[in-house]
Amino acid sequence: MQIRRDPAAPLAGRVTSYYGFELATPEPVRQREGPGTDVVVILTFEEHWLIDGERHTSFVGGLHERQVTTEHPGRSLGMQVNLDPLAARALVGAPLHELAHRTVPLEQILDAPFLVERLAEGDWDDRFALLDETLAPRIAAAHPSREVAWAWQRLRATHGRVPIGTLAAELGWSRKRIVARFRDEIGLPPKAVARLLRFERARELAGTMPWGELAFECGFSDQSHLIAEFRRVTGRTPETFLQDTVAQAA
Repeated sequence: MQIRRDPAAPLAGRVTSYYGFELATPEPVRQREGPGTDVVVILTFEEHWLIDGERHTSFVGGLHERQVTTEHPGRSLGMQVNLDPLAARALVGAPLHELAHRTVPLEQILDAPFLVERLAEGDWDDRFALLDETLAPRIAAAHPSREVAWAWQRLRATHGRVPIGTLAAELGWSRKRIVARFRDEIGLPPKAVARLLRFERARELAGTMPWGELAFECGFSDQSHLIAEFRRVTGRTPETFLQDTVAQAA
């Protein structure tokens, strides 16, 4: 079960989504997830999670370029906050490349003692109100650089199909500068971000058209490059990934 709410107005566009989750199953649940273009905050009220075999309770996950394996013991209760990286940079208070490819305990990122305990004690309305109250002063005042924000939105709007050299030229920046600024404010170099966005688009459209047509639509040179990218990110072919995704959702 998922319980969704819109974030408070000061967080709109910064919190891309957040929701509560509650799940009870007779056996542990293990699945492959991601990657995505949000920095993810998980607040767990009970039990724990295994992320690629490492035990975590409440945590923050930076941008990843490959899927991760998650597992919980059959009982899962908590909340998830999905943050635009430019907003997450303000929350983390450090260059986001330090969080990339990592899962970090919440208390190392967010100075809010007893937040999880207070969330666990309330009902869902109280929980979302408390999240708004906690996150707004930390995130709403975020002031990312206009240049990186523009380049990030341009990449997102085109699903990663703008050449990085073109972006750098339009900004009047060197490649070295745009790479450094993206690693600081987004977490990954722009080329890696573009690949991630193209994969996200391909995953979104998978099953809606032939694979060769999908490869062209998503900016891959041909179907073989699409297959290679799915293998790199998920360890599976696009066809197997789609079958597993349908089975996992069921």
